[in-house]
Amino acid sequence: MTATSVTTTTVSDTGDRRYHNSTSAYVLPNDAIELERLDAQATAIVEMIGGTTCLAPMELLKGASKAVDVGCGTGVATVQIASLLPSVCVYGLDISPVSEDVRKTAPSNVKWSVGNVLDFASSEPDKNINHSKNDRFGGDTEPTDEFEPSQDSKPGSNVPSSDIFVSTRLDYIFGRMLFLGISDWARYFSIASYSLKSGGIIEHQDLDWKFYRIGTSKCLSDDWPWHQAVISAAEQSGLSTRAGSDAAKLMKGFGLEIISVQTFEFSFVPSRKVPNSQAMGKYVQGKLLPQYPELLRKMLGSQGIMDSDLKKLTEDCLRDINSEEGIHQKYTVTIARKP
Repeated sequence: MTATSVTTTTVSDTGDRRYHNSTSAYVLPNDAIELERLDAQATAIVEMIGGTTCLAPMELLKGASKAVDVGCGTGVATVQIASLLPSVCVYGLDISPVSEDVRKTAPSNVKWSVGNVLDFASSEPDKNINHSKNDRFGGDTEPTDEFEPSQDSKPGSNVPSSDIFVSTRLDYIFGRMLFLGISDWARYFSIASYSLKSGGIIEHQDLDWKFYRIGTSKCLSDDWPWHQAVISAAEQSGLSTRAGSDAAKLMKGFGLEIISVQTFEFSFVPSRKVPNSQAMGKYVQGKLLPQYPELLRKMLGSQGIMDSDLKKLTEDCLRDINSEEGIHQKYTVTIARKP
């Protein structure tokens, strides 16, 4: 997940989890438990969307030379993309280094970088991208197309992140589950548009925060007090609660042509009615839900919600998101092309 620059982790204030040493909005840990969860999540997502890491048409990437996996986490998708595109140099970018084991076993066409996709300064001081809160949540934006990469070099990097996002350098940008780390989506897609070559492809896979009834657009979470508190905390941190469904609108705003938009059910309780939900539901029940109390502690604690109030909201949360078979969030895959 991509956020503010970081090279190390630090022990949390409870002493039992380790976190990215970051001032960003990103709240998830960076320890062995979390890395195992991320790998399990990656496997479940692949099954959910049909058995492949990415849905971008491979024929559009013939002749490609450079790609980046933004917020690469454990590096699992980076390695998979590099295997699909063996003649392409694939950069894996994250705010913390991938493990040494992954670095040693990755294909030779992978290069790793530690840094933040948002860490760019414009070439002129008065052109700094400094979007308002409404812009971050999909409001009207004025594209800015002049960037000067920041200078950085961090342990665990083969290449500085500033060398990746250069004007018209990239053929393919892949990003998945960035919703807890990107605090300015207009800036993100502006940088993506700037960095893509003509004909280059961006693929964005992400969640919206609401919960729905199986096979419907019936929203269940609008009346949940704990969910309203989480949404408020997210928005105050600059995060978008529509990181999946708003992507197409933002991409268009920065001159990208939409190729396809597909939506999937990111199931919290598996259902036989949605066969592709089985792996995701089992992952959520086994790996994600046990992390929810800590996630809520971090998010709601930042809003001053603690002790008995936090305990009550956490209990309500775990009850509600297990309340019926097939309950899910919307997972949207948006693919676009630079003209």
